[in-house]
Amino acid sequence: MKKFVCLLITLCVVLVFTSSRTTISNDSRVGTKASNFSIGNEENVVELEQYRGKFVVLNMWTSADAVTRLENIELNKIARNNPQIVHMGVNFDRSKALFREVVSLDSLAVSSQFFCEIQDRPSFEKRWGSIDKPCTFLINGKGVIVAVNPTIKEIETAIK
Repeated sequence: MKKFVCLLITLCVVLVFTSSRTTISNDSRVGTKASNFSIGNEENVVELEQYRGKFVVLNMWTSADAVTRLENIELNKIARNNPQIVHMGVNFDRSKALFREVVSLDSLAVSSQFFCEIQDRPSFEKRWGSIDKPCTFLINGKGVIVAVNPTIKEIETAIK
């Protein structure tokens, strides 16, 4: 009986700690109003709220994660070809120089790519969830999150 109780407690502790690293913030779930934030790059400083009336695809990525990097490239292409969509790629690389190089190599629109500085990461993570598990959010023209980690097809369907 003691072994069972110890195993159950251990399992619960592991579950609590791992789930906190893989879930998104309560403020960034489908159906909630997206938290406004301000972020800048070499060209400008933007706020999420300035894109009211358009769909915003907020994509968090790192160059070390092939999946998020390729997704960022694809989302960038979609936004370039559709004036209803604004793409905001937020990068969490350790080096701004690496980020700049990858933006150039991947032929990304510089105006849509933002490097999240180390000192800004805790507040960004508090609003949008763990940066250890990057996410993509689709936000409608009213500022409401309509999808988390949507597929390209789901994005295209939502904007029609």
